[in-house]
Amino acid sequence: MLTDQQKKYRDRANRARRELFKEKEKFGAISDGSGKRYRVCVYFVLSGAPEKAAEFLEWFEKEFADDVGEPAFLLYAALAYYRIGSLGKARRFLLDAMLSNIYLLPYLFSRPLPKQDMWHSSNWAQPDYIGEIEELLEEPTSQEREWLKEQFEDKLFTNVRNKYIETFRVLQHADDFDTRSSILNEWREYASSWRANEI
Repeated sequence: MLTDQQKKYRDRANRARRELFKEKEKFGAISDGSGKRYRVCVYFVLSGAPEKAAEFLEWFEKEFADDVGEPAFLLYAALAYYRIGSLGKARRFLLDAMLSNIYLLPYLFSRPLPKQDMWHSSNWAQPDYIGEIEELLEEPTSQEREWLKEQFEDKLFTNVRNKYIETFRVLQHADDFDTRSSILNEWREYASSWRANEI
């Protein structure tokens, strides 16, 4: 039996999903400046329907193949897959969530990370972003928080996180275009290697 709040979230998810599908049908493409594509998954998880969130994510990945995602969305995608038992996909989204904002996961298991001396690629990557989504961070259960902590401390997550921080620390102090391009290309190659082999 759904609570009134869950029903509201289910309605919001369905409405946002319908609007995306309608836009695709009418124009052949989606121009989603308001971020509806991120909210559908979040709302379905909050409504107690992780399987619907996962179903939407399958469509999302085809429709927005190059989308880097947004931290809350990536976290909720990980939760959706975790709750339906697709742990490989949950882990992949969780790793992306960690890289989209390195302060997010430690906050969830009460070990906040101090602001790093590194280049933050957007407002979403800043520590202040946590405050903007604080209400959404109440959702993970204690068991899920334990799983998040285990993943965060896992060898792959630790290696990738350390490389990411090291890379973006160097970027913070790199001024010329060629140096920055070289650093970013090296990071992309590294990211491609672990994505292909380890997740």
